[in-house]
Amino acid sequence: MVTRPARTARTTHGDRATGLSRADRARATREHLIATAIDVVRQRSYGQATLFEVAKAAGVTPGALQHHFGSRAVLMLEVLQAILQADDDRGVPWPDAAQPLPARAAALVQALWTRLYEPPRFLAAWSVYFGAAGEAELQPPIAAMRQRLASGLHARFAAVLPEASRRPGFDAFVDLVLSSLRGLGVARLFGADPAAEAAQRDQLVRLIVLWSQDTRQDLPQDLPQEPR
Repeated sequence: MVTRPARTARTTHGDRATGLSRADRARATREHLIATAIDVVRQRSYGQATLFEVAKAAGVTPGALQHHFGSRAVLMLEVLQAILQADDDRGVPWPDAAQPLPARAAALVQALWTRLYEPPRFLAAWSVYFGAAGEAELQPPIAAMRQRLASGLHARFAAVLPEASRRPGFDAFVDLVLSSLRGLGVARLFGADPAAEAAQRDQLVRLIVLWSQDTRQDLPQDLPQEPR
């Protein structure tokens, strides 16, 4: 009987033609499928990013897609994870805390905008957030992902703006800055206005500088609440 050692070697150690192991090929396939799912969500909608449509766009069978992710819910969580972990190496670098405060504030806002809120993947992430709002199984893991992202950004602010981090209300101020940038990013769903976006980011830089430099006694925490 003729044995087939070459075929066995390929099955065990990988594909000699490509030089990739089975694990490498599986990883590459998963990355391709996730990237395709992101494109489908961004170019169409969350609702249209079904296993069938993503598989068709990726050039695989729905069964092959399900083999890698098990369900659409798992695929969408992987999509979010990939988006939140993505970091454009060509983006503006994070500023050094030794720089003058105005330069740091400007560089921080620019880095946040370029890395997180301006790229198309940001809108894909929000399409998933909005689309998954009614899917109870996705809410806890999505909330955990967003919390990890927020914690990392708060730590980044503290590292870049150490003088501001010592002030009461720092966490709320960071959330305010992030909410402003997030709003600018979401507004791009209705069309981009680069000049208006840049002007608003400039005002945000001024706000960061003024808040960080303000050495006046902070207002008491028990101020009367605004009527609602």
